[in-house]
Amino acid sequence: MSLRAGACVALSLCASGLVCAQDVERGPGDHDLDAVLNISTLPPILRQKLKRELRIHDISMSVPKKAQAASTGGVLSPAHDDAAISHRYLLTDLGTLGGTESFAYAINDHGQIVGLARLAGDTSTHSFLYSNGTMTDLSPLNSGSIQTVGPSAINNTGQIASGLVVGGVYLPAISDSANGDLTLLGSLGGVTDFGFSGVATSINNSGDAVGYSYTDTINRHAFLYSNGLMTDIGSLGGYSAALGINDVGTVVGFSATETSGGLAHAFVYSSGLMRDIDPLDGEFSESYARGVNNLGQVVGQFFDQDQSSHHAFLFSDDTFRDIGVPESPETVAFAINDRAQIVGVTLVPYEDVCFDPTQGGTVTCTNYMQHAFLHEGGGLVDLNASIPADSGWELEWAFDINNDGQIVGFGLVNDKFRAFVLTPAISRDQCKKGAWKQFVGFDSQGDCVQFVASR
Repeated sequence: MSLRAGACVALSLCASGLVCAQDVERGPGDHDLDAVLNISTLPPILRQKLKRELRIHDISMSVPKKAQAASTGGVLSPAHDDAAISHRYLLTDLGTLGGTESFAYAINDHGQIVGLARLAGDTSTHSFLYSNGTMTDLSPLNSGSIQTVGPSAINNTGQIASGLVVGGVYLPAISDSANGDLTLLGSLGGVTDFGFSGVATSINNSGDAVGYSYTDTINRHAFLYSNGLMTDIGSLGGYSAALGINDVGTVVGFSATETSGGLAHAFVYSSGLMRDIDPLDGEFSESYARGVNNLGQVVGQFFDQDQSSHHAFLFSDDTFRDIGVPESPETVAFAINDRAQIVGVTLVPYEDVCFDPTQGGTVTCTNYMQHAFLHEGGGLVDLNASIPADSGWELEWAFDINNDGQIVGFGLVNDKFRAFVLTPAISRDQCKKGAWKQFVGFDSQGDCVQFVASR
């Protein structure tokens, strides 16, 4: 394995801001799961749920939400017409690196997947590449005393956007899974007091990468890495971070509009210009752009006008469309493919029994569970309704979807979190010659054939 420096790295101490410093909530056998995780961009309930699942807690800056209406903006109402989506999915458990749990975050058009998995004894967590049915440990990429949620992206040539600890500092990096090369992308000049300089969050098929890097002791900016150079693409006035890039170089992410910090606005960056696409553009408006396809369609989430919930959005042809779930307090869209299929996570309400200290007993209450969703053609559906009913799985997070419609994320099975890939069930041939055994929820080839045929 070779290590190439993409640019000179200037290191200076700086304080934590956008990125969260974590200590692990230690479980049996946990020793070196200290991590860095950019989860402050998630809505509050989902953020807490993800932290519990990954066994971490953060010390991120929290901005209180004000119950004040933002200014009106051009947001089309949610189009939840219960449109039937006929897709059924064959479910594959990706396994682990010897431990009990795994988490998948990105997939390319060849079905290669990257994520995180526990090692034997759950003593630590390493990044993995899953390809042709085999999970490979990617250490030292995004592994060690400092980690991010990633690796967060993989392109069609097998290049992986992530980061690497060098000399105790976590730096943005690209790993080439074809030859094992690791390329450091450089830095915008800053390092937090816990050794974090920046991370690459997305990479397109030309090898151009984006992410964010600290610039001084208090700020961090989105960057574009292209032709061996890291470029600061600026901000809307304050901090910024890039979360996605398409094949024509359109970059999306979020940025504060004030130098002193404040809430973030979703942006689209193209041809050297950063455009604020927040639909409300008020003092207390907040939004994050997370994914962009090759048609320039953007997805993410925003804090709605009455300041009551976070909704997923689709920004297309200069139109900002709310695709959130009305009855859910938090819905986030993470990715969109070139067929305009969108995946993400939403909170689903259910009736529960809670303890009421004022009454000294239990009462009926509403609680929420996280479910993975697919949005297509104006309708949003729970992906749990699209897999075999007796699979034993609860699909919780969907993070990415490729142009063949394969979806990756993680769910709960036997009280453990496991990475999954969902493959559209389109042909009975998928069940032939023992192939059905790789899918969850079937006791025989006939069960598999029947499931595919009933799509």
